[in-house]
Amino acid sequence: MAKRPTIGENPLDAVVAETHLDTVVPLGGPQAGRHPEEPTPEVQKRLAVLEAEIKALKAEISLLRGKMMELQVRMPPPEPRWVARLREKLAGK
Repeated sequence: MAKRPTIGENPLDAVVAETHLDTVVPLGGPQAGRHPEEPTPEVQKRLAVLEAEIKALKAEISLLRGKMMELQVRMPPPEPRWVARLREKLAGK
């Protein structure tokens, strides 16, 4: 049978108490202890302007998608390849 005494044991189940990476990179990253700073009024104004532009662009995109869907509905379906080749032959190409 097996020559190793690992039957019934999974060596990957071993719990590692601490790794060398825990001492190099603490949990939570380098800014875990810092509190986020409040943005300046200029930054807040710029952010508000950018958010308004994003909303306007999203509205424009939705309108364009609606127009595109409308055009696709009105567009005739493509001809089969054999019909196109027959037309070419009849036209003398």
